[in-house]
Amino acid sequence: ESVTQPVSIAQEIDEVLLLVGHDLKLEKIEVVKQIEPDLPSIVADRRQLQEVLFNIIRNAGQAIKPPGTITVRSHLGENDNVLVEIEDTGSGIPPEKLGKIYDPFFTTKDPGKGTGLGLFIVRQIVERNKGHIAVESTVGKGTTFFLDFPAAASTMTAAA
Repeated sequence: ESVTQPVSIAQEIDEVLLLVGHDLKLEKIEVVKQIEPDLPSIVADRRQLQEVLFNIIRNAGQAIKPPGTITVRSHLGENDNVLVEIEDTGSGIPPEKLGKIYDPFFTTKDPGKGTGLGLFIVRQIVERNKGHIAVESTVGKGTTFFLDFPAAASTMTAAA
């Protein structure tokens, strides 16, 4: 059951970081937030959006051999889209695996560490919420996920 409503990305990022922040701190992973002020809302299912952010940030944490940093940025894109970037200083994903990360059951994690359902489902949820997901990765330097959602129409903002 999907319930779409105007959602503040900044607020959802805060919520998710409250959930995972403590674990990351214990693992000596620093979280840096760079959120542009006054971003427009997006229209999405809040719970699904949190699930997406939670999964990507948790994956980022698992990719890092401590100490490391996860940087979460959000800003306005050129088409008034709201962009979210989640960048980690982890081990990176080799090019031959990068094309497979959205396949069901594919995982770059050690056996027993992940079900591999993560990004397959994450991408479905992002697209169901009218967004796009992209990834860039450099082995030994880290990985960045890019999420891109249309801003809620100004008529909706006025009504909210």
